[in-house]
This record gives sequence, C-alpha cells and structure tokens, in this order.
Amino acid sequence: MSDRFGEKREGSAKIGGTGGMLPLFFLAGIFGVLLAAGCERQPQEEDKPAAVALCRGTNMQLPLIVAEQQGFFSEQGLAVTVREFTLGRNALEAMLKGECDLATAAEPPVVEYAGQRGDLRILASLQSTDNMVRVVARSDRGIAAPLDLRGKRIGTVKGSNVHYFLELFLGKHGLQPQDVAIVFMKADEVLEALTSGRVDAMAMTHNVVAQAREALQANAVLMEAPGLYRNYVMLLTTTGLLEKQPGLAGRFLRAVDRAEDFISQRPEEALSIAQADAKVSLAETKQLLGIYQYQLLLDHALLMGLEDTARWTLRQNGDSQAPSPNFLNLIAAEPLRAVNPDSVRLGK
Repeated sequence: MSDRFGEKREGSAKIGGTGGMLPLFFLAGIFGVLLAAGCERQPQEEDKPAAVALCRGTNMQLPLIVAEQQGFFSEQGLAVTVREFTLGRNALEAMLKGECDLATAAEPPVVEYAGQRGDLRILASLQSTDNMVRVVARSDRGIAAPLDLRGKRIGTVKGSNVHYFLELFLGKHGLQPQDVAIVFMKADEVLEALTSGRVDAMAMTHNVVAQAREALQANAVLMEAPGLYRNYVMLLTTTGLLEKQPGLAGRFLRAVDRAEDFISQRPEEALSIAQADAKVSLAETKQLLGIYQYQLLLDHALLMGLEDTARWTLRQNGDSQAPSPNFLNLIAAEPLRAVNPDSVRLGK
C-alpha cells in the first residue's frame, strides 16, 4: 500500500505547476480515509461467529438450552450446533472421535476415558443433582417395592451413571447385583424393552423415566433414592481445542454463566423454555427443574465423586487394587477462572 500511495503523491505534486505540492492536510485526509476503510474491514473478519459443535445428553441441561434460546452464545461470538444423545457416554465418545468440540457427560464415562485419553479435559461442572437416576418397574410383574426386584430382569447401560446408581440402589436395599438379572443394552433400547415387557424394570435417567411412566401409566412403579448418588454433568473438551482456540472455552462458559443467572432471576421464563424443550408434562418439568442445582463449579466434591466412581469402575473390571487416575490432571481451570474466579475451589 505504501508504494502505491507514494506513486500517487509523486504524480500529484506536478499539478499546479513545477515543484508545486498538495497541502499536507489534503494528503492526511486521504490517508485517514484509507486507514478507516482498513479498520472497517478488520472487525468484519473478527466478528465472524466461531463455529462450535456441542454433543450433549438429553437430560435437562437447562443452562445450555437457555444460553442457546436467549442468544447468549451468539453474544459471545459463537455459532453453536447441538447433537443430542440419550446418555452422556455417547456424547463424550462422539467428541473423542472428533465429531464435536465440546461434550457433556457424568462421572463414569469420564473415569473410563481418563486412563485412555491424555487429551481429555474437564472445564466445569454445569449442574448437579442427587436424584437424576431412578428405577421404574412394572407392577404387573409383581413388583411394588425394591425388595421385589429380587430375581427380576432390570435393563440398564453398562458402565454408565445409571449402572452405577443401580448397584448402589440394590445395595441400599440389601440386594447384590447377582440377586437380580441385570440386562445391559444400548441407551436408546431400554425404554422399549421395559414398555414391551422384555425386562421387568429399568434404571435410567429422569427423561427416560418420565417417558416410561407416561407409557405405562398405572402399571409404572417409581423407585427413588434422593441423596444416594450426586450426579455431576460436566462440560468436557480436549487439549487440541484449548491449544488451537484458546479463548473459545471461556466464551462458551461466559454464555453458560449468563444462562445460570437467567434461571435464578427469571424462573418462570426458564420454566417456559424448559417446557418447550421437554418431552414430558409441565408438572413433570417443574419436578425435574426442582432437583437440579445450576452452578458452574470446579470443587473438591466433584473430585470426590470422580474418585468414588473410579473405585467402582475398578471393581467392575476386577482390578480393585489398581490406583485411580489423578483427576486434577484432567481439569483445565483457567477458562472458568477467567469467567468467575469464585467458581474454582480447588486450592493451590
């Protein structure tokens, strides 16, 4: 640009007589126009939304839904596309295959892949609840209480948070896994297996439980155990994304932080948004919202939940003496710390 501009200035000096020169203020004006034009082009490139692919479970991940519906992602310069999976395990696996930039999942799949993928990173816990997984049984199979599950076929997903809860639930009521017939299947097969009668009961997350109760009506027996297992929905990514797009995770978390404020300050509007996304009744949606704590966090309770799950996973694999992974090595705290320092409670 400077060479061409110099040529124009030299040619223009001949106008108005030999050795005559245009006033300096005129040249300064031309330079200002060119500079302004360059400045106008640059923001257009910078303001182009960053494409983000998110894989998430279908359970009530309201902060993500609100952030999308209220435009909080777009305010952060993000164009988010969402793929939904019945369980977070499938969402995490899709991310690790390179199909998504971010994923949400609970503890068991994170524990499983912690030892296999050195590039897996935890950005934050989005929400938690101690009553997300439940058991639904068929009353026409002679089931009215937890002890009636003895000898019955129970459908669930192996190595997942629903499998973990089922074993805790059985133990709470004096039953061992061998006292029942646990039938492992894919997440999207469990509901049909229960409603068709191929299994007598199932352990699944509340969204599938709600659909089962609606399908079975009076034949559905709901079994809950609030406080037995606190489930954390974590936002996950890889070191590749953090290295290639270092500011993206922070922008995503900032949008989620705004969404959680919205849920707290405008609960009726949040309920309407949740109901539009839900596949169950308004009353069921209200109940589901009531069991969640929506708060971005990285704290020791999350680490303890991961460690408890790791011990269970090692027992499942017949290797209970093996050391658990150091989950602190999986945590990428800087993006959340930049958004809200008080949400990172892991100490030094």
